[in-house]
Amino acid sequence: MEDTGLDINYADLSRPQVIAKYLENLRVLKRIAEHNWQISSRQFDDYIYTQYFAFGRNIGTFTSLYSNYQWVGGNGAELVKQIMDRKQKILLWMLYLFIALLFISYKHEASTIVLRNIQTLIYPGMKLWRKMTLPVISKFPGLTELYDESCLIMNPFFKVDDLSCEPCADVMNVLDFTHVKQTSNLVPFIFKINQEPVFMSDLFEVYKANKDVFRRDAYRVKSTNRDVTNLDEMFQDFNRTHQIPSHNLWRCNRMPPARQLRQMFVRPSRLPATGLALERFLSIDTKDAPVYPLPDAECENMYIQQALGTRTIILRPAVECRHICRTISVRLPQSFVLSYNWWYWKPISLPDQLTNSMSISLIGSYC
Repeated sequence: MEDTGLDINYADLSRPQVIAKYLENLRVLKRIAEHNWQISSRQFDDYIYTQYFAFGRNIGTFTSLYSNYQWVGGNGAELVKQIMDRKQKILLWMLYLFIALLFISYKHEASTIVLRNIQTLIYPGMKLWRKMTLPVISKFPGLTELYDESCLIMNPFFKVDDLSCEPCADVMNVLDFTHVKQTSNLVPFIFKINQEPVFMSDLFEVYKANKDVFRRDAYRVKSTNRDVTNLDEMFQDFNRTHQIPSHNLWRCNRMPPARQLRQMFVRPSRLPATGLALERFLSIDTKDAPVYPLPDAECENMYIQQALGTRTIILRPAVECRHICRTISVRLPQSFVLSYNWWYWKPISLPDQLTNSMSISLIGSYC
């Protein structure tokens, strides 16, 4: 075999460098094969294709290239043709399936027949699906947290085209309805309750006494501080002397941890006893916490129950109503509750300018 002058040392090279060097060596071999053995560029490419798909046949020397090639001649083009044919068949089957689904969806008789025949297969099918997903759940147990989610991904472009803006058109400010019995859920208002201050030490004691419950059902925390991702890290952060200003959002949407939190937070008497949603948030902010938007919840009627400190809430009209409704704000001291409807108002929370303390707020919804 003549010396080709190829550099086949691939040690200490990155993946892009290895690929670039490999392609350059192939180009050199292609020129040598064409010059010395009159092998065309297409024949050389066919041979390379064959080697890839034949799982690396062992060829003794480079000089045996031409004699071996007579045996595999044309296989590269045939291989590409087979791949294209297979892709075409897959696309055709997908098209047929799509047409069949359209026919079943828009043809009442066909959909009725299909539904009648598959009803007996629903339970066995779901049981089979559960058994198929058990290995995935056992390997990724964190996926069980998605069981109770009503929505996995929020649509940031969601908009209601025909939303009536009359409920917010005449709202000039947030009124105190502590001593007013008749109110409308569509109009934002505040009222006072008998809420004792809830300190960080109180939350920590409840967490410490029910650590297994919270670690299983409500452990994660969203924070503007990158070092805080769970409850243990959050409590450690608030125990430090020098603390980074941060906003921490602790979400709870399961019954066991919600039952423990209920001991510290008084149920607002003005809200319906049977309409409170299970999902709730605890917003825990340092005294210099940044501005942040408040989350939406399951029900459209939201409430913010201030358990410690004071926050300033700015209620901005929804995108559909900004042409007719105005932005309003309210100062929410400890023991006060703000009620609003998230169809019409998109609130943001700001630190209070008159106080210099941390804030703990309970955010929930009711139907």
